[in-house]
Amino acid sequence: MSQNYLDLIHDLQKRLEILQTSIALQLDPAPAIAKDWLRSQGEIQKFFQTELVNTNLEITPQNLSLQVEIDKQLKMLGVDLTMLQTARSPANWQKRHQQASDRFVLLNRYCEMHGA
Repeated sequence: MSQNYLDLIHDLQKRLEILQTSIALQLDPAPAIAKDWLRSQGEIQKFFQTELVNTNLEITPQNLSLQVEIDKQLKMLGVDLTMLQTARSPANWQKRHQQASDRFVLLNRYCEMHGA
């Protein structure tokens, strides 16, 4: 596996960590902030598509299957953040917030599996 590919995975991981930290700190409903998170998620997804998926880098079958999972989880994160943006009650916000947090844990695990 090329070092370049691993560097891109680490870059993806860093971008996800920044967004995750931002979300983790906001425990109260804040639709305007959630809109920014959704924009950031879109940028991360675009980075993933252009730099890791649609590329000439050589990818092992295992990493390819990890990419499929990361792609799916990034899309689901977008759904989570959309739902978070529309959550008005604190209970609903908390539920959506937890779903997004769980999604980050999974995405991080998939990124780490690339180096394993």
